[in-house]
Amino acid sequence: MLERPVLIAEALRQYHSYNSDEWEKVYFDEASGGFNVYHKAHQFTPKGGGDKAEKVVGKMLAKHGKRVEFLPENGKGKSVPDLAFDGKTWDVKYINHANEETIRTYIKDTRKAENALFYWDENDKLDALKSAVVRSIGYFKKKNTLRAMPNIYYINKEGALKPIFVR
Repeated sequence: MLERPVLIAEALRQYHSYNSDEWEKVYFDEASGGFNVYHKAHQFTPKGGGDKAEKVVGKMLAKHGKRVEFLPENGKGKSVPDLAFDGKTWDVKYINHANEETIRTYIKDTRKAENALFYWDENDKLDALKSAVVRSIGYFKKKNTLRAMPNIYYINKEGALKPIFVR
């Protein structure tokens, strides 16, 4: 087993390997070796606080050792995932003020990624999220497209990923 300083040094080397013409190196967590890098074509949309939520979620994940890439997005109407880490793509949805129907719409929208990651920082949305997931499972089963539904996670206030639905 590798010593922790060796793992941190390798993570730091990987962090610094990102080309500064394409990537902005934003955050490196020295305790965990996690980091955030933003592709210069990533579009942070301030609508509804989603831009701040993505940045907060990215930093929380980095503090848990995740090596997070904010992926390039190429304009309105182009459905691409927000993030990549652990070898998978993720779409982040901020649901502070969302009701169950809005969350269901977000679940349909997140099919562009392998995983959907829901985040809230004020009102507890766990019950609404769980209910929306159950109803979405029914919707996708009825259409015989359950395999198109992404894995659903939320991130708690401590920054840990919690699964709701995993295929």
